[in-house]
Amino acid sequence: MHTDLLEDPVSTGKPSLSDPAIVDALVRHFAKRVFDTRAAWQLGQPGARDPLALIEEDARQMGAIVLGRDPAYDATPWNCDNRLGMYFRVLLPEETKHYGCPGTALFMWPAAQLSKGAAALERDPAAEDSVKRRLDRIVVDVVARLLREKH
Repeated sequence: MHTDLLEDPVSTGKPSLSDPAIVDALVRHFAKRVFDTRAAWQLGQPGARDPLALIEEDARQMGAIVLGRDPAYDATPWNCDNRLGMYFRVLLPEETKHYGCPGTALFMWPAAQLSKGAAALERDPAAEDSVKRRLDRIVVDVVARLLREKH
């Protein structure tokens, strides 16, 4: 891990993007919101008419956080468009490029995987264990990349 990019010399009391527990919680809460949004749409709940737009809006907010644009979080030098943004521009698959912002694209990719997993569960509820394991590996991978523990 490149600790020189993650160290936070001055603590402000805000959640730090160098804290693995914070980053893990951000990604896992996003994943839960993707499932919740999809479920609300399927149930016809008010406000859930366009789940993709809702998920993309959430992904844009998450992207702003991990790129250090949200003042509610302490960013590290790694959390900027020049470093993390360039890293994800190279890493992310072509189908995510149209989102423009690499932070948004980063979260839309697992959102697509989570939606595919949910669809797989709808077709075959017995596949729950294998789908959960696959989706958890995706979440763990995103967290590791955000913390620059995996390249």
